Amino acid sequence: MPQKRRCLMLNYLVFIAAALIGFLLRQLEIPIPYMLGGILAAFCCKTFYRPTFSGSLSLRNAMLGIAGYGIGAHCTSGTIMRMGAELPGVLGASLSTLFVSVCVAIYTARHTFANLLSSVMGCLPGGLTQMTLLMEEYHDADENVVVVSQCLRLFVVEVSVPFLAINLFGGILTKTAAPDLLAGLVTDGMKLFHPGWLIVFPLAVMGQLFARKVQLPTGNLLGPILFTAFYATLWGPIPSVPPAVMAFAQMSIGIYIGTMLDRDKLLRTKRLVPNVLVGSLLMVGTSAAVAVIIGKAYGYSPIGAFLAVAPGGIAEMCLAGMEMSQDVAMILTYQLIRVLMLNFAVPFAIKRFFPKESL
Repeated sequence: MPQKRRCLMLNYLVFIAAALIGFLLRQLEIPIPYMLGGILAAFCCKTFYRPTFSGSLSLRNAMLGIAGYGIGAHCTSGTIMRMGAELPGVLGASLSTLFVSVCVAIYTARHTFANLLSSVMGCLPGGLTQMTLLMEEYHDADENVVVVSQCLRLFVVEVSVPFLAINLFGGILTKTAAPDLLAGLVTDGMKLFHPGWLIVFPLAVMGQLFARKVQLPTGNLLGPILFTAFYATLWGPIPSVPPAVMAFAQMSIGIYIGTMLDRDKLLRTKRLVPNVLVGSLLMVGTSAAVAVIIGKAYGYSPIGAFLAVAPGGIAEMCLAGMEMSQDVAMILTYQLIRVLMLNFAVPFAIKRFFPKESL
């Protein structure tokens, strides 16, 4: 019993540390702050205090359902209509980014210690959560290579895209009053008591059960995305997940990822940094070139088109568009379609080119 109590107390402390780190990163406007907070807190606990510390797989899977709902909730009938009208542009933007990332992965595998599978998972803009789910299905995937590469890629993209939008495309930030921190926390807390968002539970559970039935790759995430997107498209907008719940989901996923890292192997990944940096900048540069083409083809401003096709996060790119007075609906549509396409296409592509039997 004392042992169980100590383990429970340690889990509480790790969650508190993750929340504090995540809150700090959020104030610094770092993307996915609470997930990164969970990764750092769990890694430090495992490395410097208890090597046997591990995250909860069942909690991680449940929180993946909430994350999937959060992504799928952005989908509307308007998203589908715009996708049909501008399918060549959406496909061109997504495929060009994929092509560059695969080329970088091949180069990395040939010139560093990382194998091709780990390099591909680390370079693809399919998302940190998605790639860590795929890792569990392949013994040859190096968790340290994938997690470090994905985190570094995300950081480079989130920093470089707003910089280029302002300095290359001439974006101008709209002056707004600084938000009141306490008021923001109160507002976020009140959203917990809105009953509408509780629809997340049946949609997430049904999505995960369906994914297991049809053996969908990374089904704990893709199932809820599919069910939620389908529901939102047919029956209109659905409530978003309260920020506090999404923060807890991010921390739970991040803590599980953090316990997968190994300190000795992590030290070797510093040799990958130049490749990841160059690869991330190449992806951003490719997106800038594609943005010019899409802007002219569909009549969008270069800034808005760039934010729409850049391989960054949905929230970050939409917020940047709001601050530069761009068409946020268009940015959201392109970013959401890109994320949905990658979430569904990447797992099947990896299974096709890296069959498990050969590993």
